[in-house]
Amino acid sequence: MRRQPTAPPPDALRTGRALATPLARLVAATGAAAAKAQSRLRPEQMVRKGEGDFVTVVDVRLERQLRPHLLALCPSAGIVGEELPRLAADTDWRWVIDPIDGTSNFGRGLPSFAVSVALLWRGWPVLAAIHCRPEAATYVARHGAGARRNGRRLTTADRRLDDASIVGCQWLRGQQDLAFVARLQRAGNRIRTFGSTVTQLADVAAGRLDGNVQEQGRIWDIAAAGLVVREAGCRFTDWRGRDVFPFRDLEVEHTPSVAAPPTVHRALLRCLGG
Repeated sequence: MRRQPTAPPPDALRTGRALATPLARLVAATGAAAAKAQSRLRPEQMVRKGEGDFVTVVDVRLERQLRPHLLALCPSAGIVGEELPRLAADTDWRWVIDPIDGTSNFGRGLPSFAVSVALLWRGWPVLAAIHCRPEAATYVARHGAGARRNGRRLTTADRRLDDASIVGCQWLRGQQDLAFVARLQRAGNRIRTFGSTVTQLADVAAGRLDGNVQEQGRIWDIAAAGLVVREAGCRFTDWRGRDVFPFRDLEVEHTPSVAAPPTVHRALLRCLGG
């Protein structure tokens, strides 16, 4: 990718504003369709992609259905999706799609999963929409314009990291060295792992989690939900405190991240040794 500017330009932000409402409707409808399909899913319809990595027929179908609608909204954009081959484009725009984040939950009938779509301009998320189950809520964020949950503005309150704190946490599958989890627990945090990056980040934006620490996360896991937490007033960085956005490499395998209001964020970085 070319060298990113320090922020998206006004014309890119105007595009995000114009597409916010139709994207929110599209993602909400896709989330409702996913929830309906979950009840009809058969065990043999979830297959292994790799070690600890699964896909269902619903994931593939939903991404295939989303793509033409997204291209109708921004015809010049390329597409980076989890389940289907990438669509290249000679423009600065990219759609990033996770048709179902939390596929293992989805395939087993567990309630925590989400649909996630972000629009990137030269690595900057300028527009995001996610639909989270089981709360059946749609979150929308635009760069520099705040975040909303079902149309209501989100503002995450700052707080301290103490023995009342609940922190979301996820790590790489098969990871044997979980010392960072022990460090978080020694600080008094109660740890929660819900199996969906997107829903955990939405919980931070909504104030249900005090923070979220992840050792892993691909671009389709964090592009949209990361913008939501940022626009709700939180920090979203790597473990050294460097901003995740803009993405400097759309091909990167995993990005460790910390999402939290400013005071909690600083405390979590200290726990992690950052």
